[in-house]
Amino acid sequence: MNDTAATIFTAIAGGLFALAVAYISYRAGRRQTTDQATIEHGQWLRGQRQQAYLALQEAWDTAIDDLQKLQDSWEGRVHAYAQDPELEDPSALAIRRYDASWRAVWKEFERVELLGPQRVDVCLREMEHAFRAMGEVISNQSLNSVSFPYWDEWHPALRQANTARSNFHAAATRTLRQPPSPEGERGGPGEQPPPQAPLSRTTNT
Repeated sequence: MNDTAATIFTAIAGGLFALAVAYISYRAGRRQTTDQATIEHGQWLRGQRQQAYLALQEAWDTAIDDLQKLQDSWEGRVHAYAQDPELEDPSALAIRRYDASWRAVWKEFERVELLGPQRVDVCLREMEHAFRAMGEVISNQSLNSVSFPYWDEWHPALRQANTARSNFHAAATRTLRQPPSPEGERGGPGEQPPPQAPLSRTTNT
């Protein structure tokens, strides 16, 4: 190989090497930018989730407390209504308060459902089922115009609601304690349950 050919070969090799370095640098910079954007989105999402989870727990606790007070005062309101029919019918009052509690909880359900993840979605449906179970007890009391609460049905429904709330809190805590990753959200084996049916807004009273 003469000097001219060697010089040309060296120039070509140098050019190819420079192109390879430039491409690798471009890919690395692009990956870094993408990873940073993914992490920033994860941080934003975690903040949104924290607010939504806390709001749901507050709405849930308020609703459960109100329904428990409704049950505790049932006999007294029935007795008062019997003495003064001008008062609101206890059955109508019970249904109205249950519906109001459900609407308040549902508003926060929808917000949490938008933010996920699926482990939390599963807990949402557990909470919905528990809330409806309490609604069924109240509805049966109202429809039958009983003078006392159905405690044998109410206490299991309340325990179910408390368990659902506890499971949601555990899932929410686990989600929020997981730091954002460049890979985004990836669950291990058993982490991703099958897709769930949408929540149903209608009440059962």
